[in-house]
Amino acid sequence: MPKEPLSSTADEKFSLDRCKALADGVFAIVATLLVLGIDIPSDHNFSEQGLMVFLERIGFHLLIYGVSFWLAATYWVQHAAIMHYYRHGNRTVVWLNLLFLFPVTLLPFVTELKGEYRDEALVILLFGAVQILIGLALILLWNYSGSHPHLMSRTVEDAIRRRVTRRMFVSPVIISLVAIAVSFLSLHLGTLLFLSIPLYYLSHRELDLGWTDPGRKGE
Repeated sequence: MPKEPLSSTADEKFSLDRCKALADGVFAIVATLLVLGIDIPSDHNFSEQGLMVFLERIGFHLLIYGVSFWLAATYWVQHAAIMHYYRHGNRTVVWLNLLFLFPVTLLPFVTELKGEYRDEALVILLFGAVQILIGLALILLWNYSGSHPHLMSRTVEDAIRRRVTRRMFVSPVIISLVAIAVSFLSLHLGTLLFLSIPLYYLSHRELDLGWTDPGRKGE
């Protein structure tokens, strides 16, 4: 019997379960590597120098760890919210997902780099560049769905899509650019400015609407 021709949309019915599982696994590893990157001074004597001196010595590493952890957590939440809008994926969505994960995997590297070279403004430039790449990748993943509504689980109005895009562009892209500029005046202030990225996303009502079940709006 002759085989039935493949549907023209067969390649646009990819399940995204593995993409989501890969992202969860990457973020779990990133979080683990971040905490393992805290430099523990081997020459510290707790009996003589005590706990407070120890905390003072590792204080900057703890600060950088905290900043990077909450940045990673923010990106995970943003990615999960965006992917919840997709019912299916295609090859492009898979590659966009990988494009997003690539700079995410660099977070432990630039975090450790910042911890080792805390007085170098150029290290902040690298740190901020990674945040900008992550932000742009999220924007691409979000806006791709606009031109492929058949992949979506719900309709998104153009006005809402533009507002969400602008907000993603402000954070982390614009905030990272500001933090880089400020770091050439004050390294610590430039570093702390990156914390405004997760603070900015404590509430993202329009994007989070995608996490509700479209069939249960009345509940």
